[in-house]
Amino acid sequence: MKVLIIEDEYSLADAIREILEKEHLDVKIVTNGLDGEDEALTNIYDLILLDIMLPKKNGFEILKTLKEEKIKTPIIILTAKSEMNDKLNGLENGADDYITKPFHMKELLARVKIILKRSANIEDTNILSYGDLTLDLSTGNLKCNNNEVRVNGKELKLIELLLINKEQIVAKEVLTDKIWGYDSEAEYNSVEVYVSFLRKKINLLKSSVKISTIRGIGYKLEAKND
Repeated sequence: MKVLIIEDEYSLADAIREILEKEHLDVKIVTNGLDGEDEALTNIYDLILLDIMLPKKNGFEILKTLKEEKIKTPIIILTAKSEMNDKLNGLENGADDYITKPFHMKELLARVKIILKRSANIEDTNILSYGDLTLDLSTGNLKCNNNEVRVNGKELKLIELLLINKEQIVAKEVLTDKIWGYDSEAEYNSVEVYVSFLRKKINLLKSSVKISTIRGIGYKLEAKND
């Protein structure tokens, strides 16, 4: 799972990263609000730890943008602001939790685990569908009418991302980062290979859904008109 830390106090962010990496989480640090917002908008993270007082763009502005763009990544606000109005402002604008500095790392880790577990449970029981195509995330079964195939590993993650963003273009860069990791050296043709695998399986299902290539950008799902 991937965690984004948007925090301008690098020593604190680095200490948090060290703790989270011991839990086998992939962590990226961004130290200003503008770049942090851009990173969050890639929608490749499973959790965002967000400071409020940031250079270039503050945390409340980032929350507003993410809400407008319908980014549903869970967010924990990390801030020295302890006033009740600030807490309410953050929670009302889409934050999932709020922890005031200074805090104990054990407390932060406990909250991170709770939110990631909650998200994983929701995801594990979720059924994603588009057109006549349905994916059961808990089993990896991809279905169309009475036909069914099994997808797993990178194929599963790829079709999951396309179904979550149905009818929206998903950039190759986003697919590469989300599936292989943002530090991976996987090349874009790796995505093309797995798209080809998925297309063959969708054809076997006789589905009306197809994976369309948006040249130079990425891919999106489209349902053929009958």
